[in-house]
Amino acid sequence: MSAPFPLGFPAPTAFYLSFYVLTLLIHVMFMSYVLAGTGYLVAVHFLPGGFAGSRHRAPLAEILRDWMPFALSGAITAGVAPLLFVQILYQRAFYTANILLFHRWMAILPVLIAGFYLLYLLKIRWVTEGPPARGGFIALAAWLCFGFTGYSWTENHLLSLQPAAWPVFFGADSLFFWTGALLPRLGLWAAGTIPVMALLLGWQFRLTYEGTPYVPPYEIRRLALVALAGLLLSALAGVGYGSFLSPAAREFVQGAAGEPYLGLALIGWLIQAAIWLTVWKRASLRPGLLGAASLGAFLSVLGMTVLREGVRITSLPAGRLYALHERASQVGGLPVFLFFLVLNAALVGWCIVLARKAKSSPGPGEDLRDLLDRR
Repeated sequence: MSAPFPLGFPAPTAFYLSFYVLTLLIHVMFMSYVLAGTGYLVAVHFLPGGFAGSRHRAPLAEILRDWMPFALSGAITAGVAPLLFVQILYQRAFYTANILLFHRWMAILPVLIAGFYLLYLLKIRWVTEGPPARGGFIALAAWLCFGFTGYSWTENHLLSLQPAAWPVFFGADSLFFWTGALLPRLGLWAAGTIPVMALLLGWQFRLTYEGTPYVPPYEIRRLALVALAGLLLSALAGVGYGSFLSPAAREFVQGAAGEPYLGLALIGWLIQAAIWLTVWKRASLRPGLLGAASLGAFLSVLGMTVLREGVRITSLPAGRLYALHERASQVGGLPVFLFFLVLNAALVGWCIVLARKAKSSPGPGEDLRDLLDRR
Protein backbone atom coordinates (compact mmCIF):
# COMPACT_ATOMS: atom_id res chain seq x y z
CA MET A 1 0.00 0.00 0.00
CA SER A 2 1.69 3.15 -1.26
CA ALA A 3 -0.67 5.84 0.10
CA PRO A 4 -1.32 6.99 3.68
CA PHE A 5 -4.32 5.55 5.48
CA PRO A 6 -7.14 5.51 4.34
CA LEU A 7 -6.30 6.63 0.78
CA GLY A 8 -4.93 3.26 -0.26
CA PHE A 9 -8.25 1.48 0.23
CA PRO A 10 -11.30 1.34 -2.07
CA ALA A 11 -13.72 4.21 -1.50
CA PRO A 12 -16.33 2.25 0.53
CA THR A 13 -13.66 0.70 2.75
CA ALA A 14 -11.97 4.07 3.25
CA PHE A 15 -15.30 5.63 4.21
CA TYR A 16 -16.16 3.00 6.80
CA LEU A 17 -12.64 2.94 8.21
CA SER A 18 -12.53 6.72 8.55
CA PHE A 19 -15.83 6.96 10.40
CA TYR A 20 -14.93 3.98 12.53
CA VAL A 21 -11.70 5.63 13.64
CA LEU A 22 -13.39 8.98 14.30
CA THR A 23 -16.20 7.49 16.38
CA LEU A 24 -13.77 5.23 18.22
CA LEU A 25 -11.73 8.29 19.26
CA ILE A 26 -14.76 9.68 21.08
CA HIS A 27 -15.36 6.36 22.81
CA VAL A 28 -11.70 6.15 23.85
CA MET A 29 -11.95 9.52 25.59
CA PHE A 30 -14.81 8.42 27.86
CA MET A 31 -13.48 4.89 28.26
CA SER A 32 -10.09 6.19 29.37
CA TYR A 33 -11.68 8.38 32.01
CA VAL A 34 -13.63 5.42 33.41
CA LEU A 35 -10.94 2.73 33.39
CA ALA A 36 -8.00 4.84 34.53
CA GLY A 37 -10.19 6.97 36.80
CA THR A 38 -11.49 4.00 38.78
CA GLY A 39 -7.92 2.73 39.02
CA TYR A 40 -6.89 6.09 40.47
CA LEU A 41 -9.71 5.89 43.02
CA VAL A 42 -8.55 2.42 44.05
CA ALA A 43 -5.03 3.73 44.64
CA VAL A 44 -6.01 6.79 46.67
CA HIS A 45 -8.38 4.80 48.88
CA PHE A 46 -5.79 2.21 49.76
CA LEU A 47 -2.96 4.75 50.08
CA PRO A 48 -4.53 7.41 52.33
CA GLY A 49 -2.81 9.97 54.52
CA GLY A 50 0.69 11.27 54.01
CA PHE A 51 1.83 14.86 53.91
CA ALA A 52 -1.18 15.88 51.84
CA GLY A 53 -3.86 14.47 54.11
CA SER A 54 -6.48 11.90 53.10
CA ARG A 55 -5.95 11.35 49.41
CA HIS A 56 -9.38 9.78 48.87
CA ARG A 57 -10.98 13.08 49.98
CA ALA A 58 -8.65 15.30 47.98
CA PRO A 59 -9.97 17.42 45.07
CA LEU A 60 -8.95 15.02 42.28
CA ALA A 61 -10.68 12.06 43.90
CA GLU A 62 -13.79 14.15 44.58
CA ILE A 63 -14.04 15.20 40.95
CA LEU A 64 -13.61 11.63 39.72
CA ARG A 65 -16.18 10.26 42.14
CA ASP A 66 -18.76 12.85 41.13
CA TRP A 67 -18.30 12.46 37.38
CA MET A 68 -17.67 8.73 37.06
CA PRO A 69 -21.28 7.54 36.47
CA PHE A 70 -21.74 10.19 33.78
CA ALA A 71 -18.46 9.18 32.15
CA LEU A 72 -19.50 5.52 32.04
CA SER A 73 -22.80 6.52 30.44
CA GLY A 74 -20.82 8.50 27.88
CA ALA A 75 -18.46 5.59 27.23
CA ILE A 76 -21.31 3.15 26.62
CA THR A 77 -23.24 5.58 24.42
CA ALA A 78 -20.15 6.60 22.45
CA GLY A 79 -19.35 2.93 21.93
CA VAL A 80 -22.50 2.29 19.89
CA ALA A 81 -21.32 3.98 16.68
CA PRO A 82 -17.92 2.23 16.43
CA LEU A 83 -19.64 -1.06 17.28
CA LEU A 84 -21.94 -0.60 14.29
CA PHE A 85 -19.06 0.27 11.97
CA VAL A 86 -16.93 -2.67 13.12
CA GLN A 87 -19.77 -5.03 12.19
CA ILE A 88 -19.77 -3.65 8.66
CA LEU A 89 -16.00 -3.69 8.34
CA TYR A 90 -15.23 -7.14 9.78
CA GLN A 91 -18.50 -9.05 9.65
CA ARG A 92 -17.34 -12.67 9.51
CA ALA A 93 -14.32 -12.32 11.78
CA PHE A 94 -16.12 -10.24 14.40
CA TYR A 95 -19.24 -12.40 14.57
CA THR A 96 -17.25 -15.63 14.64
CA ALA A 97 -15.15 -14.46 17.59
CA ASN A 98 -18.34 -13.42 19.41
CA ILE A 99 -19.92 -16.85 18.91
CA LEU A 100 -16.79 -18.77 19.88
CA LEU A 101 -16.42 -16.84 23.15
CA PHE A 102 -20.21 -16.99 23.72
CA HIS A 103 -20.86 -17.03 27.52
CA ARG A 104 -17.67 -15.13 28.25
CA TRP A 105 -18.57 -12.50 25.68
CA MET A 106 -22.16 -12.11 26.85
CA ALA A 107 -20.94 -11.70 30.44
CA ILE A 108 -19.87 -8.17 29.51
CA LEU A 109 -23.44 -6.91 29.88
CA PRO A 110 -24.15 -7.92 33.52
CA VAL A 111 -20.60 -7.00 34.49
CA LEU A 112 -21.01 -3.48 33.10
CA ILE A 113 -24.35 -3.10 34.88
CA ALA A 114 -22.71 -4.12 38.15
CA GLY A 115 -19.89 -1.66 37.55
CA PHE A 116 -22.41 1.10 36.89
CA TYR A 117 -24.13 0.64 40.26
CA LEU A 118 -20.80 0.36 42.07
CA LEU A 119 -19.88 3.82 40.79
CA TYR A 120 -23.03 5.22 42.38
CA LEU A 121 -22.19 3.45 45.64
CA LEU A 122 -18.92 5.38 45.71
CA LYS A 123 -20.90 8.63 45.97
CA ILE A 124 -23.07 7.82 49.00
CA ARG A 125 -22.24 9.24 52.42
CA TRP A 126 -21.78 5.78 53.99
CA VAL A 127 -18.78 5.38 51.68
CA THR A 128 -17.42 8.91 51.42
CA GLU A 129 -17.47 9.45 55.19
CA GLY A 130 -16.49 5.91 56.11
CA PRO A 131 -13.04 4.31 56.40
CA PRO A 132 -10.91 4.51 53.24
CA ALA A 133 -10.84 0.73 52.78
CA ARG A 134 -14.63 0.68 52.37
CA GLY A 135 -14.52 2.93 49.34
CA GLY A 136 -11.34 1.22 48.18
CA PHE A 137 -12.96 -2.20 47.89
CA ILE A 138 -15.97 -0.75 46.07
CA ALA A 139 -13.69 1.12 43.66
CA LEU A 140 -11.65 -2.05 43.17
CA ALA A 141 -14.76 -4.07 42.35
CA ALA A 142 -15.80 -1.43 39.80
CA TRP A 143 -12.32 -1.35 38.29
CA LEU A 144 -12.33 -5.15 37.95
CA CYS A 145 -15.66 -4.93 36.10
CA PHE A 146 -14.24 -2.47 33.59
CA GLY A 147 -10.94 -4.34 33.40
CA PHE A 148 -12.81 -7.54 32.59
CA THR A 149 -14.66 -5.71 29.82
CA GLY A 150 -11.40 -4.44 28.35
CA TYR A 151 -9.83 -7.88 28.63
CA SER A 152 -12.83 -9.44 26.85
CA TRP A 153 -12.62 -6.95 23.98
CA THR A 154 -8.89 -7.57 23.61
CA GLU A 155 -9.44 -11.32 23.65
CA ASN A 156 -12.23 -11.04 21.08
CA HIS A 157 -10.10 -8.81 18.86
CA LEU A 158 -7.11 -11.17 18.82
CA LEU A 159 -9.28 -14.24 18.26
CA SER A 160 -10.98 -12.56 15.31
CA LEU A 161 -7.58 -12.03 13.67
CA GLN A 162 -6.66 -15.73 13.69
CA PRO A 163 -9.12 -17.72 11.53
CA ALA A 164 -6.76 -20.69 11.62
CA ALA A 165 -7.26 -20.93 15.39
CA TRP A 166 -11.06 -21.02 15.24
CA PRO A 167 -11.52 -24.80 14.68
CA VAL A 168 -8.99 -25.63 17.40
CA PHE A 169 -10.57 -23.21 19.87
CA PHE A 170 -14.05 -24.56 19.13
CA GLY A 171 -12.92 -28.17 19.45
CA ALA A 172 -11.23 -27.51 22.78
CA ASP A 173 -14.50 -26.14 24.21
CA SER A 174 -12.48 -23.46 25.99
CA LEU A 175 -13.84 -20.36 27.69
CA PHE A 176 -10.63 -18.33 27.31
CA PHE A 177 -8.49 -17.62 24.27
CA TRP A 178 -4.81 -17.19 24.96
CA THR A 179 -2.05 -15.84 22.76
CA GLY A 180 1.30 -14.31 23.63
CA ALA A 181 0.17 -10.93 22.27
CA LEU A 182 -2.77 -10.67 24.66
CA LEU A 183 -1.07 -9.21 27.72
CA PRO A 184 1.15 -6.66 25.93
CA ARG A 185 -1.76 -5.51 23.77
CA LEU A 186 -4.04 -5.22 26.78
CA GLY A 187 -1.27 -3.41 28.64
CA LEU A 188 -0.77 -1.00 25.75
CA TRP A 189 -4.36 0.15 25.69
CA ALA A 190 -4.91 0.03 29.46
CA ALA A 191 -1.79 2.10 30.16
CA GLY A 192 -2.71 4.42 27.30
CA THR A 193 -5.91 5.37 29.12
CA ILE A 194 -3.93 6.86 32.02
CA PRO A 195 -2.54 10.02 30.35
CA VAL A 196 -5.90 10.62 28.64
CA MET A 197 -7.69 10.42 31.99
CA ALA A 198 -5.08 12.70 33.55
CA LEU A 199 -5.62 15.24 30.79
CA LEU A 200 -9.41 15.27 31.15
CA LEU A 201 -9.12 15.43 34.93
CA GLY A 202 -6.61 18.25 34.57
CA TRP A 203 -9.11 20.30 32.59
CA GLN A 204 -11.81 19.59 35.17
CA PHE A 205 -9.46 20.52 38.00
CA ARG A 206 -8.50 23.74 36.24
CA LEU A 207 -12.10 24.79 35.56
CA THR A 208 -13.29 23.80 39.05
CA TYR A 209 -10.60 25.64 40.98
CA GLU A 210 -9.99 28.53 38.61
CA GLY A 211 -10.06 31.81 40.51
CA THR A 212 -9.47 30.34 43.96
CA PRO A 213 -6.65 31.96 45.94
CA TYR A 214 -4.94 28.64 46.62
CA VAL A 215 -4.74 25.46 44.59
CA PRO A 216 -2.97 22.57 46.35
CA PRO A 217 0.27 21.97 44.40
CA TYR A 218 0.57 18.38 45.60
CA GLU A 219 -2.61 17.50 43.69
CA ILE A 220 -1.21 18.92 40.46
CA ARG A 221 2.14 17.17 40.87
CA ARG A 222 0.40 13.89 41.68
CA LEU A 223 -1.64 14.17 38.51
CA ALA A 224 1.50 14.83 36.47
CA LEU A 225 3.24 11.79 37.95
CA VAL A 226 0.24 9.62 37.13
CA ALA A 227 0.27 10.82 33.51
CA LEU A 228 4.02 10.25 33.17
CA ALA A 229 3.70 6.74 34.61
CA GLY A 230 0.99 5.97 32.06
CA LEU A 231 3.13 7.26 29.20
CA LEU A 232 6.08 5.13 30.29
CA LEU A 233 4.01 1.97 30.75
CA SER A 234 2.24 2.41 27.41
CA ALA A 235 5.57 2.81 25.62
CA LEU A 236 6.95 -0.37 27.18
CA ALA A 237 3.79 -2.32 26.38
CA GLY A 238 3.82 -0.96 22.81
CA VAL A 239 7.35 -2.25 22.25
CA GLY A 240 6.31 -5.63 23.64
CA TYR A 241 3.21 -5.83 21.46
CA GLY A 242 5.18 -4.81 18.39
CA SER A 243 7.35 -7.90 18.75
CA PHE A 244 4.26 -10.08 18.17
CA LEU A 245 3.13 -8.42 14.93
CA SER A 246 2.98 -10.52 11.79
CA PRO A 247 5.17 -9.62 8.78
CA ALA A 248 2.14 -8.16 6.97
CA ALA A 249 1.24 -6.02 9.97
CA ARG A 250 4.80 -4.77 10.33
CA GLU A 251 4.85 -3.91 6.66
CA PHE A 252 1.75 -1.76 7.17
CA VAL A 253 3.16 -0.02 10.26
CA GLN A 254 6.51 0.69 8.63
CA GLY A 255 5.17 1.41 5.15
CA ALA A 256 3.64 4.44 3.49
CA ALA A 257 0.17 3.67 4.87
CA GLY A 258 1.04 3.47 8.55
CA GLU A 259 4.39 5.18 9.04
CA PRO A 260 2.95 8.74 9.10
CA TYR A 261 0.59 7.71 11.89
CA LEU A 262 3.38 5.99 13.79
CA GLY A 263 5.21 9.31 13.57
CA LEU A 264 2.14 11.18 14.83
CA ALA A 265 1.82 8.81 17.77
CA LEU A 266 5.47 9.25 18.72
CA ILE A 267 5.33 13.04 18.36
CA GLY A 268 2.20 13.12 20.50
CA TRP A 269 3.90 10.95 23.12
CA LEU A 270 6.89 13.30 23.28
CA ILE A 271 4.65 16.37 23.54
CA GLN A 272 2.72 14.84 26.41
CA ALA A 273 5.88 13.77 28.23
CA ALA A 274 7.37 17.26 27.94
CA ILE A 275 4.17 18.97 29.09
CA TRP A 276 3.59 16.72 32.09
CA LEU A 277 7.21 17.15 33.16
CA THR A 278 6.65 20.90 33.03
CA VAL A 279 3.43 20.56 35.02
CA TRP A 280 5.24 18.52 37.66
CA LYS A 281 8.04 21.09 37.98
CA ARG A 282 5.80 24.16 38.06
CA ALA A 283 2.76 22.67 39.81
CA SER A 284 0.67 24.59 37.29
CA LEU A 285 -2.23 23.65 35.02
CA ARG A 286 -2.28 26.74 32.85
CA PRO A 287 -4.59 26.50 29.82
CA GLY A 288 -1.62 26.69 27.46
CA LEU A 289 -0.05 23.60 29.01
CA LEU A 290 -3.32 21.69 28.98
CA GLY A 291 -3.93 22.73 25.38
CA ALA A 292 -0.54 21.42 24.30
CA ALA A 293 -1.12 18.18 26.22
CA SER A 294 -4.50 17.86 24.49
CA LEU A 295 -2.82 18.15 21.10
CA GLY A 296 -0.28 15.52 22.07
CA ALA A 297 -2.94 13.15 23.36
CA PHE A 298 -5.01 13.57 20.20
CA LEU A 299 -2.03 12.80 17.96
CA SER A 300 -1.09 9.73 19.98
CA VAL A 301 -4.59 8.28 20.18
CA LEU A 302 -5.27 9.00 16.50
CA GLY A 303 -2.00 7.45 15.41
CA MET A 304 -2.41 4.33 17.53
CA THR A 305 -6.04 3.86 16.51
CA VAL A 306 -5.15 3.99 12.81
CA LEU A 307 -2.29 1.54 13.35
CA ARG A 308 -4.66 -0.72 15.26
CA GLU A 309 -7.02 -0.91 12.30
CA GLY A 310 -4.20 -1.29 9.81
CA VAL A 311 -2.88 -4.29 11.72
CA ARG A 312 -6.38 -5.79 11.82
CA ILE A 313 -7.28 -5.34 8.18
CA THR A 314 -3.92 -6.69 6.96
CA SER A 315 -4.50 -9.83 9.04
CA LEU A 316 -7.74 -10.71 7.22
CA PRO A 317 -8.53 -11.56 3.57
CA ALA A 318 -8.71 -8.06 2.11
CA GLY A 319 -10.42 -8.99 -1.15
CA ARG A 320 -13.43 -10.50 0.59
CA LEU A 321 -13.69 -7.50 2.92
CA TYR A 322 -13.61 -5.02 0.05
CA ALA A 323 -16.45 -6.85 -1.69
CA LEU A 324 -18.57 -6.79 1.47
CA HIS A 325 -17.95 -3.08 1.94
CA GLU A 326 -18.90 -2.41 -1.67
CA ARG A 327 -22.21 -4.23 -1.23
CA ALA A 328 -22.89 -2.45 2.07
CA SER A 329 -22.34 0.93 0.44
CA GLN A 330 -25.05 0.17 -2.12
CA VAL A 331 -27.74 -0.58 0.44
CA GLY A 332 -28.54 3.09 0.99
CA GLY A 333 -29.17 5.17 4.07
CA LEU A 334 -26.09 7.40 3.79
CA PRO A 335 -28.09 10.66 3.47
CA VAL A 336 -30.09 9.73 6.58
CA PHE A 337 -26.89 8.92 8.47
CA LEU A 338 -25.26 12.21 7.51
CA PHE A 339 -28.41 14.18 8.35
CA PHE A 340 -28.62 12.81 11.88
CA LEU A 341 -24.86 13.12 12.31
CA VAL A 342 -25.05 16.86 11.65
CA LEU A 343 -28.29 17.27 13.62
CA ASN A 344 -27.00 15.47 16.71
CA ALA A 345 -23.67 17.29 16.58
CA ALA A 346 -25.54 20.61 16.49
CA LEU A 347 -27.80 19.59 19.39
CA VAL A 348 -24.85 18.47 21.51
CA GLY A 349 -23.04 21.72 20.77
CA TRP A 350 -26.14 23.72 21.67
CA CYS A 351 -26.48 21.87 24.99
CA ILE A 352 -22.85 22.62 25.80
CA VAL A 353 -23.35 26.31 25.04
CA LEU A 354 -26.46 26.44 27.24
CA ALA A 355 -24.64 24.72 30.08
CA ARG A 356 -21.71 27.11 29.81
CA LYS A 357 -24.02 30.13 29.89
CA ALA A 358 -25.97 28.92 32.92
CA LYS A 359 -24.67 30.45 36.15
CA SER A 360 -26.73 28.52 38.68
CA SER A 361 -23.76 26.29 39.50
CA PRO A 362 -21.50 26.95 42.52
CA GLY A 363 -18.92 29.68 42.34
CA PRO A 364 -15.23 29.05 41.58
CA GLY A 365 -13.76 26.46 43.86
CA GLU A 366 -17.00 25.89 45.78
CA ASP A 367 -17.95 22.31 46.45
CA LEU A 368 -21.30 21.41 44.92
CA ARG A 369 -21.99 18.95 47.72
CA ASP A 370 -21.56 21.70 50.35
CA LEU A 371 -23.95 23.94 48.44
CA LEU A 372 -26.61 21.24 48.25
CA ASP A 373 -26.21 20.43 51.96
CA ARG A 374 -26.83 24.09 52.86
CA ARG A 375 -30.00 24.10 50.80
